[in-house]
Amino acid sequence: MRQNLRPSGYLNSVDIGDGTSLLFHGSTLCIDQVPTKYAQLISNAGDLSFLSPEEKQHLLKRGHLTTFTPKKELEEFRKMVTLISEKSAKLDKKKVFGNLSFILSYKCNLSCSYCFQKSLSDKSKTAVMSGDFVDSFFSDYFRLLFPQVPKNLSITLFGGEPLLPANRDAISRILAYTKKHSSTRVIVATNATALSAMTDLIGPENGKIQSVQVTFDGDRLMHDENRIPMSGKPTFDAMIAAVRQLIQLKVGVGLRIHIHHGRLEAARKLVEYLEKEKLLGHPQVGIYFSPINTFTSEQNTAKDLGTFCQMFQKVSAKTNLPPSSFRYMSNFLEMQTKKILPKVRYCGLGGDKFYIVDPFGDIYNCYEEAGHKNRRIGSCSQGKLKFFRLSETYAKRHLLNLPECIRCSAALFCGGGCPNEARIQNGSIFKSYCHQNKEFIAQTLKAFFIGKEVKI
Repeated sequence: MRQNLRPSGYLNSVDIGDGTSLLFHGSTLCIDQVPTKYAQLISNAGDLSFLSPEEKQHLLKRGHLTTFTPKKELEEFRKMVTLISEKSAKLDKKKVFGNLSFILSYKCNLSCSYCFQKSLSDKSKTAVMSGDFVDSFFSDYFRLLFPQVPKNLSITLFGGEPLLPANRDAISRILAYTKKHSSTRVIVATNATALSAMTDLIGPENGKIQSVQVTFDGDRLMHDENRIPMSGKPTFDAMIAAVRQLIQLKVGVGLRIHIHHGRLEAARKLVEYLEKEKLLGHPQVGIYFSPINTFTSEQNTAKDLGTFCQMFQKVSAKTNLPPSSFRYMSNFLEMQTKKILPKVRYCGLGGDKFYIVDPFGDIYNCYEEAGHKNRRIGSCSQGKLKFFRLSETYAKRHLLNLPECIRCSAALFCGGGCPNEARIQNGSIFKSYCHQNKEFIAQTLKAFFIGKEVKI
C-alpha cells in the first residue's frame, strides 16, 4: 500500500451506538459499518498502521481513504459535480415534476413574534388574490411558466394564512383547475385556526386540498406564547382539534415542529404529548423538525444536542420516516435504483420547476423573500410574463459557484444551505449557510440503519 494514503476530505462518520459507526462518503456515496474506534482513528487523520493491507485496500476502493492530494481530490470532486449538474439540466428539461405556490394574501390572523412576513401583513391588508386572477393565471400565464406541463404538478396554498374566509373564491378556482388534472396535488400550509369554514374544500379526492401542513412551536406553554391571535386566546388546543378533524377528513397531515435555540425541552414535551395522544405514528400524520431563526446544532449545549438527537430517533422509530423537511438520504441510497441524482442546489431557487405567485402577480423563488419586490424574479401582467435579472443570478447558485461548499464532505446532501439566510447572515447568496444540516444528515442515516422499516 502506498505511503501517501490518507483519510478523504469527503469522509463523514456517525456513531449509531453499540460501539458501531457508519462511514459515509460524500463523493463516492459509499457506506460502511465499522467499529467506532476505527471510525474515530480514521476520521482524525492519524496513523493508519492499525489497518491491515486488506482493510486499507477496501477503504481506498470505497473512497474513505485516498491517495490524492487535497488539491487533486477537489479537482476530481468538481468534475463529478459538473457532470451531475449537466445531467440534472437534461432531466429538468423533461419537466416531469413541477411546483407552483400561490400566496393568496399576506394577511394572517396570528401575530407570531418571529414571523418573516410580519412586516408585510400591515402593508398588504387589501391584497387578496381574486378568483378572476386565478382564472387568468391558468389561461394566460401557466403555460408561459411551464411550457411543458409537468407530469406531476404540486400546488401549495400559502400566505399569510391561506384559509382565511377572504381567500375562499381563489381557492375554489384553483381546485376547479386541479379537478380537471388528476396528476395535480394541492397542499396547504396553514395554522388551521380557520379550518372549520373550509372543510368542504378538503378531502382525499381529486379537486380538493389533499394534504395539510400545520405548525407547532413546542408544548402547550411555549406554543401559546408564540402563536398568538389578535384576541390573545391560546391556540394550541384549537390546533390539535383541527389536526384531529383533518384526520377525520382522510387527508395527509404534516406537523411541522419548530426547533428554537435553547428551547429543546419544549419540543421534547410536544413529541411526548403527540405520542400520548396517538398522533405520533398515526398513518395519516407525518412530522418534521424545522429549526427556526438562530437554532444551530453547533450553538446548543451538549444536553440540547442530545435531546435533539433523541427526539429525532424517537420520531423516526414511531413514524418510520426521519423528521426532516429534506429527504437527505434519498439521493444517497436510491440513486442507483431510481436514477436520482445528488443535490447541487439546496432548494428550488434558481431552477425552472418552482415558482411562487402572489396577489400582485409578482413571481418569487423563495417563500421568505415573497412580498419584497426587490427580490422578485418576475411578474405576470396584461397577458405577458416578464423575468428579471435576479432570476439569472439565482440560476448560478449551485455548488460549483460556492467555494466553501465544494470542499464540504456533505455538499451533495446539503447543496449549499439556505441562500436567503446566506444573504442575510453572510452578505451573499454565494456564501454557505450550514445551519444544522450536517446533524440532520447524520441523524437521518442513523435512523435508517437502526430502524429497518424507516423510509427515505
